[in-house]
This record gives sequence, C-alpha cells and structure tokens, in this order.
Amino acid sequence: MNPSRLLEQDKSSYPTLEAPCPYFGACGGCALQDLAYEHQLALKRTRVARALATLPSMPSFELIGLEDPWRYRNKAELTFGESNGRLTLGFHAARSFWRVVDLPDCLLLPRLAVEIVNGVRELAQATGLPVYHTRTHQGFFRSLIIRSGSVTGQVMACLVTSPGSREVMSRLAQDLRARHPNLTSVYWGITTRLADVAVPEELVHLEGAAHLDDQLGPFRLRLHPLSFLQPNSRQADRMYTYLCDSIRELPRGIAWDLYCGVGVVGFYLAKHVGRVYGIDVEPHHVELAGANAALNGLGNMEFRVGRVETLLLDRRSWLAEAKPDLVVVDPPRAGLHPHALSALLAARPMTIAYIACNVQSLARDLRVLLASFPRYQVRALRAFDMFPHTNHAETVALLTRRG
Repeated sequence: MNPSRLLEQDKSSYPTLEAPCPYFGACGGCALQDLAYEHQLALKRTRVARALATLPSMPSFELIGLEDPWRYRNKAELTFGESNGRLTLGFHAARSFWRVVDLPDCLLLPRLAVEIVNGVRELAQATGLPVYHTRTHQGFFRSLIIRSGSVTGQVMACLVTSPGSREVMSRLAQDLRARHPNLTSVYWGITTRLADVAVPEELVHLEGAAHLDDQLGPFRLRLHPLSFLQPNSRQADRMYTYLCDSIRELPRGIAWDLYCGVGVVGFYLAKHVGRVYGIDVEPHHVELAGANAALNGLGNMEFRVGRVETLLLDRRSWLAEAKPDLVVVDPPRAGLHPHALSALLAARPMTIAYIACNVQSLARDLRVLLASFPRYQVRALRAFDMFPHTNHAETVALLTRRG
C-alpha cells in the first residue's frame, strides 16, 4: 500500500482534534498533530511492531515518549521559496516538492531559532536577490540550516546559496547579528549542485564563533553547521543511556561505532569498553569526533574517515587487528550496505546494537543477519519518539550471539 494511504488508514483508528499549528495540513513537516500525543505514540508503536512482526522471536518493546513534545528540534533545514513576488522561508508543502509553506512560527523549533528564521527571511528579501528554482536551476537563496544548543541556548545559522558576492553575504550576516545579539554564529554555505539539497560544497564562516557549544548528557560538544547529531537531544540521551544499560553484563572489550557522526554514541560507550573505533564517511564528522573526545578527556577512542562497507572489507585496514566484542551501527535511512552486512557477519561480534531511523530498513537487515547466522537473537528492543508529531520513530535492537 502507498505509505501515505497506509498512514491515513492507521490514523483512522484514533479520534482527531484541531492541530495547534495553523499551518498543519499545508506544511509537510508534521503528519500527526491532529492526534492526541498518547494516540501518536500508540500509532507509532503499532507501525514499528508491524514492520518487525515477521522476524523470529522478537521481544516485546516499549516506545518512549516525551513529557513535553514541543519545540524539541535542535536542528532544522528550511527552504527558500517565492509566492506572489515575495520571498518565503519554511518547509516544503505536504505532497509537493515544488511549493514552500512560509512559516512565521514552527512549534517544533525553539523560540529564538524561530526569531532568527524570521530575521533571515526579512534580510534576504531586502537584498533583492532571487530564490533558487529547482526547475530552472536559476537563482541564489536555497536553504537555511538553523542549529540550537539544547543546553547552552546558543544558535547557529548557515545560509546555503548558489555562488555569489561575499560582500553581500557578509553584510547580511552582520545585520542579522545586530538584530539578534544572541545569535552565536553565522556561516555561508555555497553549492553549485542542481538538486534542492541543504548540503553545501563549501562553507565560509562569516560572523561570530566558529562553532556552537552544547551538551548532551554528561558530554560537552562543539558543533559545526553540518555536524550530524540526533535532532532531539532529550531523547538521544535516553536512547544512548538505554544502550549502555543494555550492555552492562555483556563482553565488551573492543567496540566499533559505525556511521559514528561526531562520535556521540562512542562517548557514551567509552567508559564501558576498553577501546572504541569509529568510522564515518564525512571528514568533518571525524575531525569533530576526535576534537570532542579530547574535549571530554576520552583517551580510548580512535576515528577514521571512510565508507563502512569499504573499511570493513579491507584486510589491511586499521580494524583488521581490532576484532570487536560490540558493534554499534547507526546507518542512514537506506540501512546497511550489503557489503557492510557481510563484513559484520564475518566479524561475528558477541553483541550488535542497531540504531534505526527507518524501521523498514531495520527489519530487512535483521532478517538477513538472523537468517545468515542463526546464533544471533534479538535480546532487547526499544523505540524512541525522536520526532513527535511526525510519523517517524527511532528504534534500537540489541542482538547477542549464542556461543
């Protein structure tokens, strides 16, 4: 069944209410605001259970919600658009790639972040420069990455554009910080890509601090505009704490942290294992992972740049002599590359922890792991509502090897 139709069918089991956001329905950012929060959690639990139902011997599981499911996002990527000759800035419209819903407020973003988004809109409009159009591949303003420190309250803005005048962008950044003194940092991201993506090929630091300071659980973090971090800090801390609690009684001398991002999962693991080896394909992630490990006094960690599926299969790589007791994987939505799955099976760690943002990919990969090596069993399972009011949940599966 079409995913949108399946979601509507699932929603029909619950009474609807008036969504608090006036843009709900038009904006494609949220799908469940018209359900009471307890019904959102019930719906998501049903969807996770259904995706995993065909797997053998799946344990029962909880889905952990938030006490306050509003203004939780520590990062968002908004798109520039145009309507009636005016520049707009918001999220893509529901079921539309081309239209952008202008958002003077978003109930998922911290208030200061919203104020800065509105300031960016006004100042970008004042430049007179056009919005980039994906159909014609013409224009300048493309997207805005806004990042907020959930503990520090710092805010970083990164305007992503086509190539253009540094003088114009420097003046815009200065004006933006003059309006919003609490804005910590401003970057300019430059891209020549034809697609509508928020990942620039070049980053230019324009104003303020070069990084954003924040904290996740007990760990201090320094972040850049493109740093990967779970967008809900409260739930991320719960999820990583759950992971550590789940491995306390298991052998855990060496841990691999695959798709490690800025290294946060490994930070939580570091005090429970002898050594952590992290891999990520993005050089800026690996650089920050090492810097943040040093910032937190974690000396038992190493990080390398590379594709997981390539490094795991390279017998000459630094991992060849580091046979793991524990492997943590946190892959993108597509799940594990087939070569990464093969290498994981060849390594045969005692414990595999799979963190999934896409439960369908999780189900597919678990099916391969359990069928290829029946000594593995899913020992524990838990889901976390990382994205309240959307139809997404994060799922953690813990596999252990018998014998």
